[in-house]
Amino acid sequence: MYNLQFIVASCLLCATDIICQAKTIKKGDAFLLKPYQELDSWKGKYFPYAPGEPHVKKVQRVQLSPNAISKTEDTWKGPWFPYAPGVPHSTPKIESAEEMGHRICDDGMINLKMDYDPEDVRQNFNYLCLTSNRSVFDPNMNTEALLTEHFLPSAYEPASKCLNESISYTHQPPTNGPFRPVPAVYGSYKYLPPQRYVRNLAEGAIVMLYHPCVYHGQLKELQDIVNGCLYRHLITPSLSLSPKRPLVVLGWSRSLSMSVVDKKLVAGFIKQNAKIGPLAMQNLSRVVEKRETYKAGLLSEAHLVTDLDDTELCGYLEQHM
Repeated sequence: MYNLQFIVASCLLCATDIICQAKTIKKGDAFLLKPYQELDSWKGKYFPYAPGEPHVKKVQRVQLSPNAISKTEDTWKGPWFPYAPGVPHSTPKIESAEEMGHRICDDGMINLKMDYDPEDVRQNFNYLCLTSNRSVFDPNMNTEALLTEHFLPSAYEPASKCLNESISYTHQPPTNGPFRPVPAVYGSYKYLPPQRYVRNLAEGAIVMLYHPCVYHGQLKELQDIVNGCLYRHLITPSLSLSPKRPLVVLGWSRSLSMSVVDKKLVAGFIKQNAKIGPLAMQNLSRVVEKRETYKAGLLSEAHLVTDLDDTELCGYLEQHM
């Protein structure tokens, strides 16, 4: 009897467990998501893609008729930067030094080879002593100094020529005539062509020339005199001088040639001819530090004696004569 009750109870327990599991499954099935087609009621648009749609880029091509393109004319009349519409973007051409030299009249730096090329070693002969007998240049006390003046009409105006024109002179060494527009910086040069120093003569400078083979003692003495007399001076070698008188001091249209330096004679020439010329100005100090200048071959700049206007000429020198 006991076993029968036990069997019945076990059967009831098993049946109850099966029913509970079935209810649980059924109840759990209510929470399972069904396909979105049945559950999703959204009727609008998805961005960028609807669920389940493959991610493929869509390109819509539209064929426009020629009449659909606007033909409105541009009324802008001003300049465009950097290029106007339709103008090809070309790289600007870089000028060579030679091309720039033809375009620039004279700036003291470009196309200098027209008169003298300081970079060309073949032109070293302008300042070298190449003679085998230097004794012919020795000072001679019996050779008198020679003062020369080249007369010019009162209405004469020297021409200022650009570097695309050659310049020649009627006498050597030249003391007047055409010249380059840009003056040389005052001082001593390895070599300074006459086309430059004539420009400085025109504004009242004193130019000292010496032959490269001259006796060095006489050269030093004349340099000291010129350096001590005025600021407005230039010193350069020149092959145009003769062995008989290898030292020369120039003013505008005048020259003093010597074999032996005479201090009083040189100082008198400077005082008589300095600051005289068609371009001479009393107030040189106003422009001398602001203007374009030529300085190729410059060894040393001139030092002030009194001031840039050379108010007093050879004053210090006369005290020691």
